[in-house]
Amino acid sequence: MAHRFIVAGGGTAGHIEPALAVADAIIERDPTSRCEFLGTDGGLEKLLVPKRGYQLRTIPKVTLPRTLTFTSTLFPIRLLLAIAKTFTEIRGATALIGFGGYVSAPAYLAAFLQRIPIVIHEANAKPGWANRLGRHFASVSAVNFAEVQRQWPGAVTTGMPIRKSLASVIHMQDKSTFRRLHAESWGFDPNRPIVAIFGGSQGSAHINNVIAEYVAQGSDFQLIHAVGINNALPEVRPNYLPLHYFHDMAAIYGSADLLITRSGAVTCSELAALGKYSILIPLPHGNGEQVDNAQSLVDQGSALMVANEEFTAGWLRKNLALAVESASRTTHHVDSMNLHAADRIAELTLELVKK
Repeated sequence: MAHRFIVAGGGTAGHIEPALAVADAIIERDPTSRCEFLGTDGGLEKLLVPKRGYQLRTIPKVTLPRTLTFTSTLFPIRLLLAIAKTFTEIRGATALIGFGGYVSAPAYLAAFLQRIPIVIHEANAKPGWANRLGRHFASVSAVNFAEVQRQWPGAVTTGMPIRKSLASVIHMQDKSTFRRLHAESWGFDPNRPIVAIFGGSQGSAHINNVIAEYVAQGSDFQLIHAVGINNALPEVRPNYLPLHYFHDMAAIYGSADLLITRSGAVTCSELAALGKYSILIPLPHGNGEQVDNAQSLVDQGSALMVANEEFTAGWLRKNLALAVESASRTTHHVDSMNLHAADRIAELTLELVKK
């Protein structure tokens, strides 16, 4: 009998890309299986999931309130409505694979009520509330960080599932030609340093404003900048190419000498897997997981971390040349575990449903 897996991961690329990598790995191992995604109408999954050929089922978005307001008192009702909708969408599934985020908490509860086996993957050094809940119902808990595995008895450290296209960057025979062709396609000189900037899949208003101020004063470096799919696109300037979104991350990682970005779990895992040097600006919200994510790369000597409020055009003008120099002389450690994480989670999932 063909398996039907429900993959719960939505909101940002940090949840969607690992989910897509695992779905691809499952289908590669068992082409008779079917993977369907659970997301929301307002998340990036509406763009990315159908583009990869997977069906997307949507449920209401439920956000855990951080402060007590009148709106926050409606959280239990919204959660129950989301569970009810999810209950219908996942009925008859072989297993549910959750990656945290908005859709995962109702998915875990609905799957538990239907006795559908649950697999979770926790990407961050500090787990979010959805996965802290889900692990109590899960048959398999896969984690990215060894310290989380120590906190969660029985969990398996798999690393972070990343796009298979990035593996081609590591094993590429002619990296200089790859870099030259992409640099020229962007209108850049391949003999000069290239800096890639992105503030996560939705972009970052703060990072965008800092870059705008920096570029207005003139840049000594070539900058390619993803401002976010819903943000206005700045004008192209000498040494500056703004885009809405980096659709080809292999081109970015394979061509940029330095990356300036938030320190989400996926981004940090990709940086580690490819051994790229970066300036990391942790998101100043959440439970502090982005600081922990960044610190692991700083400790390896492959990143410079700066607090969000300290990241200004003046700071960038003072430190960018030093960071580019550090990138050029740092011996990068490539973390190969992340390249095989999707395969490992796919194997654990298929082993679970065979029992």
